[in-house]
Amino acid sequence: MIELTDLNRWPSLANQLSVAEQLFGTQGQSFVHDWLAGEVGRINDPAFAKLFTDQVSLPGVADADYAHRHVRSAAGELIGGIRFYAQDTSRPFVEIVAHSFAGAALADEELDRLRDCVRSEWSMFAPLDLRLRVAPGGVGHPAARTDVTIHAARHRDMTQPDGRVQMPRFANVEEAIEIVRDRHAQIAAHAPDLAKNLSPADPDNMRAWHDANQLRSILAGAATVGLLAIAPGSVAWIEGDVVNEEVVVAAHGGQGYAASAQVAWAATVAQDRNRVLVGTIDRLNLASRRSAERAGRPAILEEIFLPLV
Repeated sequence: MIELTDLNRWPSLANQLSVAEQLFGTQGQSFVHDWLAGEVGRINDPAFAKLFTDQVSLPGVADADYAHRHVRSAAGELIGGIRFYAQDTSRPFVEIVAHSFAGAALADEELDRLRDCVRSEWSMFAPLDLRLRVAPGGVGHPAARTDVTIHAARHRDMTQPDGRVQMPRFANVEEAIEIVRDRHAQIAAHAPDLAKNLSPADPDNMRAWHDANQLRSILAGAATVGLLAIAPGSVAWIEGDVVNEEVVVAAHGGQGYAASAQVAWAATVAQDRNRVLVGTIDRLNLASRRSAERAGRPAILEEIFLPLV
């Protein structure tokens, strides 16, 4: 298994290694290596498979099929595993951790060979898509569609605060929980396709963030216009402070408060301004993408789907 963690074996990781160096300097490569080692450790791992089988039982699928696999073919090799979008068993897809079907810039015919390989290897799940992590706009295949964009920047490098908002703690965390519940209900009513891809923060998580001073209200004048929850964590190999929940009350939407809150957090709440602020944004969530970019957190990577059916 050890040689599978050799980064040079996987040209598909080239873009991620470049981003890692930009964000973390000489440490960046070790972050990608350690993340890959964790993914390799899931190959044929019954404990990892059990994370699925404790929740899912599909006809004709053995428990071992849920573990990661190292697949070899004449066209290339890959490491990947089955996933279910938003834990919905009717939306199976295959996560491609790394592959060698071609370089970082994949031609359509190389992608089609990758699709054929994945379609055959995971046929027992009848997956709808495979998912790749690539440079933004790095795949031009006509069938490709973005799942999420990954936005990141060091706190110190973000846009300067505009002074429009303050970030006090909530006096009562239940108010924050109600704001999240109401906003997601509105999304479900008015943007059902986006709602299928989003899950509101768990109330117990919100209480824990509140206790740890990781949940703040967004205050504009005397009005609470939303909230922001940021806690230490990682998105894949990108370690830093992760945006776990960001909500602007519908009545105050479209006024740039989310971007103002992010830069206010980076300047006044973040404990270490050298840390990276990172988060994923659904492809349908155009408002959040604009907010991140205005705050100085560009899309550094994206995860794309390629259909298998």
